[in-house]
Amino acid sequence: MTLRIPVIFVAFTVAAPALAGETTSWRDIDFKSCPLNDRLRVADDASASHYMALQGCAARIVIAPKAPIRAQPNVARIIGVKEDKAAKARKRRAVRNDERLAEPPPGTERINAMLDRPIRLGRIDPGFNAHILASARAHRIDPLFLHAIIGQESTYKPQALSHAGARGLMQIMPGTGARFGVATTALYDPATNIDTGARLLKSLQGRYGKDFNLILAAYNAGEGAVAKYGNAIPPYRETQDYVVKVMGRYAALRGGVGQ
Repeated sequence: MTLRIPVIFVAFTVAAPALAGETTSWRDIDFKSCPLNDRLRVADDASASHYMALQGCAARIVIAPKAPIRAQPNVARIIGVKEDKAAKARKRRAVRNDERLAEPPPGTERINAMLDRPIRLGRIDPGFNAHILASARAHRIDPLFLHAIIGQESTYKPQALSHAGARGLMQIMPGTGARFGVATTALYDPATNIDTGARLLKSLQGRYGKDFNLILAAYNAGEGAVAKYGNAIPPYRETQDYVVKVMGRYAALRGGVGQ
């Protein structure tokens, strides 16, 4: 399948990373242009006001409040039987047993990809630069874009494990690894993890073209979720935060912050 390469995926080199201040705050970044490539639907003005990265995006933000559900006289309300506490506890234990993950390698850290606090751009870890540049060249992806995703997903922790089971630097799910012929245990290897993430991004680029909002939304929530909402960013708080924050990191890195 022939993939169209967007202009943003053409850089193959990155300057030798210098250390940024540990206290460089998301709110200290001067965004001179809007990082969004398309419109962003939000429920109200307050939803977008929390993000400094959107200060120049007024023309691309669409206020779309949720429509209230109206009661219909011909629809009967069914009140179910309340389940007793013991039965609910047994059901929760059964679900946990079914969903229990295999024990990760020693030293694994459990993290959540969504950050509720303002982003603090720390160091670009030079220890992974060779792997990032190799995958960037192989798949024609801007290495700074890979840095932005890794910084958001795992903060450069190769043994990171999310609550959902995503693994490694780019937080790859075992099912995604299998899709690209990569064993679950291999996802903790930095070079393998970064290459798998780059291959996934390239696949999403083939589907969504230059729409980086959708590429990141699908990377975070899955292609099915994006399709479910009409090829738009799903109305999940984590996914909407993720798109804004990764694009904000990318814009900051391209502007020289954090390098």
